[in-house]
Amino acid sequence: MEIIFVRHGEAMHQLDGGNGLCAHDPPLTDKGRRAAIRLSRLEPLGESDALVAGPVLYLLQTADLWARGTGCSRFVHPLAGPRQHPFRYDFRTPPCQRPMELERIAGRFPEFLLPAHLPEHLWLQGIHTLPGILFAQQAERFLTWCRGLEKSRVFIVTAESTLQAYRAHVSASSSGGRAGAGRGNRLSRWTVPLPV
Repeated sequence: MEIIFVRHGEAMHQLDGGNGLCAHDPPLTDKGRRAAIRLSRLEPLGESDALVAGPVLYLLQTADLWARGTGCSRFVHPLAGPRQHPFRYDFRTPPCQRPMELERIAGRFPEFLLPAHLPEHLWLQGIHTLPGILFAQQAERFLTWCRGLEKSRVFIVTAESTLQAYRAHVSASSSGGRAGAGRGNRLSRWTVPLPV
């Protein structure tokens, strides 16, 4: 089994420097949409695959465009990010990275399933500002959930900072810093770069 983290396509909040962080629900740019569609040709998905996206519009749009017309399982999961990295103790999530409400996700992305038995606060707040020890616990929970899908490949569409946070977590786990994800269960790839 492979767990593969994939960066989302270019989104509107990335074009406006620091001001872009204040945008609510920024969508993909035309370039980001084209890249996500191109990804479906470069990394085709099938029934033996699962695709997981964080509950943010540009993450879901990337996953949705990539998965169209495939038989892959699709999920939205708050532990797929976004997450800041390196962590700062400001405990503020910028508007562009706040999770969408579940009702809006269900309305716009009805093909995406929700995982069962998650605390409501994860859907409301996400993992952007979770302190390190809490993130480590949730990261283990998420990686275990991904393995439990029993798919040959699980692709996680997320932001670069989330990818880096999971990479740091797995590195610490496999070096003996914490028990868990890394021992015997290394993630075989970290990113599939989106085509330009």
